[in-house]
Amino acid sequence: MFCRRSFSRVLAAIDELGDDLVNETPGLIEANSPFVIVTHTVGACEWWVGHVILGEPSNRVRDDEFAASGSVDDLHRIVGDWLASLKQRKSRIAQATELVGSPRTQLPLEGEWTVGAVLLHVYEELAQHLGHLEITADLLTGKR
Repeated sequence: MFCRRSFSRVLAAIDELGDDLVNETPGLIEANSPFVIVTHTVGACEWWVGHVILGEPSNRVRDDEFAASGSVDDLHRIVGDWLASLKQRKSRIAQATELVGSPRTQLPLEGEWTVGAVLLHVYEELAQHLGHLEITADLLTGKR
């Protein structure tokens, strides 16, 4: 529920930017374009849920997320596909009792990693990057 609500805000920000601004970066050092931010957000969510919780193989190349570009329609498809896969996996996620993906030594951050902790972290990442996206959109549209 919260992921869908946050991703609807992601798509609203992208729609407001349109194809003219979705690949632009604000004039800040090491800033990312909205397309990059959304691509990275989905990539991170997929890695944590699909790979770490469910143990599915991952072909993720994190660095490629930061070079991504495309259209607003592309982002709608990427987000829509991920949300559809999340819905399809819902029962498997709910039944997960232990992490079956990367060995514990490969997980970033110290602490007790449980399925619940990973799901909270997924939402933490989504909320953080939604904030980045909204600030970036404000800078690009001159609202800030």
